[in-house]
Amino acid sequence: MTVLEAIILGIIQGFTEFLPVSSSGHLLLAGRFLGVGEVSVGFELVCHLGTLAAILIVMRNEVFTLVKAPLSRPVRLLFVASIPTAVIAGILSFFFRDVLEGSLLVYCFIITGILLLCCGFASPKKGELPMTYPHAAAIGAAQGIAALPGLSRSGTTIAVATLLGYNREQSARFSFLLSVPVIVGSSIIELCLHGVGEGIGAAALMSAFAASFISGLVAVSFMLKLLRKRGMDGFAVYLFVLSVFLLINDYALHLF
Repeated sequence: MTVLEAIILGIIQGFTEFLPVSSSGHLLLAGRFLGVGEVSVGFELVCHLGTLAAILIVMRNEVFTLVKAPLSRPVRLLFVASIPTAVIAGILSFFFRDVLEGSLLVYCFIITGILLLCCGFASPKKGELPMTYPHAAAIGAAQGIAALPGLSRSGTTIAVATLLGYNREQSARFSFLLSVPVIVGSSIIELCLHGVGEGIGAAALMSAFAASFISGLVAVSFMLKLLRKRGMDGFAVYLFVLSVFLLINDYALHLF
């Protein structure tokens, strides 16, 4: 993998990590299109560390508040949500690893689009509601299932939280904060077990990290502002169009 290819993949991952369109799915597609083959999970997680840095900067006030009070209710909610995430994602990773390579990519894109449309039917709430532990666990379970490429982590968790009665901005903030322990934990496990993949040099990794960090800063700020006023129907339309194109490509065009 060249430095230029790593930068392109990092930019794609950074943007799509927070846009509800599935970063893992788009990385798989970009890797095939660029001719670098399947993007390794390890490389993807290095990009995730760049987006983690973006979250910590954009949401520094919330993160600082959580760090100052590690036993507070918001921290406990994140902990409760992280448990089903870890269990479900772990099962998928260890027993269904072939699925994580994109065999259900198109269908997961379609499911994400349907979830985003369903989210649009929920009446937007003006104020924030106190989140319950069962709801936090449900959102965490949704995040675990979203380990499947094509099933957007942010889109799935925001949609589930919105359908449970929370407003879009509150749902997005919880979703982005919930990604922090997942990124840290999964990065450590995957890098220790599988490394970053063959043929990926230090320069490419650093370039990918920087690119995902910068694009992640833009994307997370954009989504938080967007969800204050609008829903995610436009992203659903994009995913449906992309899915149709991928099906046509698989059965007729064979472009990549």
